Amino acid sequence: MDEDNDGRFPDDSPVEVRYPRSKQEKDGDRAAWPWLPGSIVEQCGPDEWYVCVEVRELATLEDGRPAPDGTADDDLFFPCCFRDSSEIQPCPAAAPGTSGDGAGR
Repeated sequence: MDEDNDGRFPDDSPVEVRYPRSKQEKDGDRAAWPWLPGSIVEQCGPDEWYVCVEVRELATLEDGRPAPDGTADDDLFFPCCFRDSSEIQPCPAAAPGTSGDGAGR
């Protein structure tokens, strides 16, 4: 275990995180943001984690342009965000065929 992580959400663990999928959601009620799959990058404070949101439709290319359909997984860059424990929950079960490794970070 990482010394800087209290263990509630271990580094690299799969989680669900509240994150907006669109500008309309971002501008709306934060409590209504959907729970999306992601993984913990690291714990940054007593109740703060840096989380990678692993949703292909939100991925970009390295230069920030939207990733076209068919872009290789290794070429995707996923958004990351800071969240407290109220906006993170353990992943119920990793989906078959996913590693939760935060590829593209």
